[in-house]
Amino acid sequence: MRLGIRAKLIGTLLLAGLLPLALALGVILFGVVELRIHASGRMYRALAVQQAGHLSTILASQVDLANLVNALPGTAEFLERANQAPPLTQREINRIEMSWPMLRPDEPGLLRDCLENEFARRWQSIARTERRFSEVMVTDSTGRLVAATNKTSDYFQADEQWWQDCYDDGRGRVLISDVQFDESAISAAAAAAGGRPGTLVADLCLPIYEPRGTGAPGAAGAGAHRVIGVMKISLDASWMLRQIDPGAHDGEDLPRATWLVRSDGRAVPGGRSQPPVPVLPPHVARRVADEPSGWLNDRALPGNELLGYAAVEQSRIIHRAGERWHVVVASGRREVVASLHRMAWLIFGLGLLVITACYFGGWYLARREIVRPLRRLTTAVNRIRGGDRDFRLSEARGRAHEFRDDEIGGLAHDVNAMADQIRDHLERLEHADAIKRQFIDLASHELRTPVTYILGATQLAQRQQQQQQQQQLPGPPPSTNGTILSKIAAKAQRLSRIVENMFKLLASDRFERAPRTADVTLGPLIAAVCQEHEPFLHERGQHWQLDVSPDLPTIVADADKVRDILGNLVSNAIRFSPDGGSVGVRAARTDTPAPGVEIVVSDSGNGIPAADLPNLFQPFFTGGNVDRHTSGDYQHMSRGIGLGLSVVKRFVDLHAGTVSVDTAPGAGTRIRVTLPLDTSNRKDVKT
Repeated sequence: MRLGIRAKLIGTLLLAGLLPLALALGVILFGVVELRIHASGRMYRALAVQQAGHLSTILASQVDLANLVNALPGTAEFLERANQAPPLTQREINRIEMSWPMLRPDEPGLLRDCLENEFARRWQSIARTERRFSEVMVTDSTGRLVAATNKTSDYFQADEQWWQDCYDDGRGRVLISDVQFDESAISAAAAAAGGRPGTLVADLCLPIYEPRGTGAPGAAGAGAHRVIGVMKISLDASWMLRQIDPGAHDGEDLPRATWLVRSDGRAVPGGRSQPPVPVLPPHVARRVADEPSGWLNDRALPGNELLGYAAVEQSRIIHRAGERWHVVVASGRREVVASLHRMAWLIFGLGLLVITACYFGGWYLARREIVRPLRRLTTAVNRIRGGDRDFRLSEARGRAHEFRDDEIGGLAHDVNAMADQIRDHLERLEHADAIKRQFIDLASHELRTPVTYILGATQLAQRQQQQQQQQQLPGPPPSTNGTILSKIAAKAQRLSRIVENMFKLLASDRFERAPRTADVTLGPLIAAVCQEHEPFLHERGQHWQLDVSPDLPTIVADADKVRDILGNLVSNAIRFSPDGGSVGVRAARTDTPAPGVEIVVSDSGNGIPAADLPNLFQPFFTGGNVDRHTSGDYQHMSRGIGLGLSVVKRFVDLHAGTVSVDTAPGAGTRIRVTLPLDTSNRKDVKT
């Protein structure tokens, strides 16, 4: 693909400006995006740690509040009285559990005793004030329900797993359960609206110790205490999850999501909205569970690829196996880097504007300083090539001129110097050509005159000899005079042909005119040429091998030049065929490469040496040393002055034809000439 100088300049400007800008912007954007992702990931980790710590503090405050209430006077005495009751048998437990759903709070009995005692009314008062408590229940050390804020789903709790984990064989430990649905707990919103029980809660379970000893409950010395009761506070899950601030302060207005997940990757239900990722992918869940805090950038979380996490840790609260909570803060990678992309497009747009302005400025300078001078140089070269010898470029240096004192100005100076040299050379060549033609004209006159005189005198002497023989006049012996005259006539005829060939070659080389074309029928023309050479063929004892197609088409050509082409080829074939050999002439129509006629003239000689083929059609090339030259017309292997094939080549070229040679040692030579039917492409070059 060829590109003009304009396209090359445009490509250069683009490569020098736009491409580096795009590459640099891409590299910078990639680096800044990575830095931004790392910074945002660390920030999300810090937010998760902050939120996890906040939730841990809130849970610790609930434990402190419960311990404070349980430390009020009357709690220990109430539980000691309850523990003094004889243990229930399994039959009694089953009977109570069966009748428990039918019991009503306003009816005297076991349920009313659990709801209207002093300890129960204390927690009922707290639950009405603090709506985060959905349900509070207290059991004695055997698992019997002794106080509650509302009717529970069952009476005996010692067979529940939470109770057993919290009681811990009398040692006691504080634990929190997973968020789950409790059919007896009632949310604050449902209580205010008079709704039915049943809501999502997280059970905070605390042992109640006897008030003796000096160790704080749950501390290192807790082994000296005796557990006299177990309390379960059902925290409203919605209230607890609302303590996680989804819009934690980070100084940026980015859409983020904050939620709780368990160690198995499942989201903790409840809260203001549904978690965006209900279940974390297994590899993400494993990493979250294995590390206290961290962050990751994972494309397995579409829309939440950038994720920070931290475990909710509280030294006094034990999470059950697989139920540890982690605060997760996540956002989409696209949202995090959106501002950077906007900035990149802004920089790219501004850079593009600057490059465009520089491009037009550079294009104007290039057009004025490069394109326009080069066009002027092209015009000058074309005019000089077209024959305008006097055309010169203006070499004035300055702003008002096309060429300045630079490389292109130097080139313009060199073009002018070249034009001067070409003009001088052409003038000298024309002068030499004029002298040559003057010499040729003079030589032509001087050669033709004596040749004509010699031929005329020889012919006159031959006629006189014939008359003398007829009249039997005295004189030299006829045989001697006849031989001399025959030799003189042959040499004079040869000299005449040499002179004619020289002037034909010179005339064709000058291209003074196009061939005089007319309709030519090749069949009769080939027959006439063969008839002219018949005597010489018989003299050598040779014979024809003619293969001329009877339906040869008529071509438009110069008949005289076609005759000269055939004559030179046939005469060469006679010379280089041995005595008794054959001379072949074949002519037929051809359609390759264009409609025309193909003429093949062949001899039966020894072929042409391969070293002579490149110069075969050069003027005056005789194919060997000068000592091999022989001056004969049709003698075997006689060589002229090397003009015959040169004339053939020139005349074939004038007709836009082709000529080729096919030869091999001992197999003779075939010269193939192709003349087109349509000669519109002939070389009509004129001086």
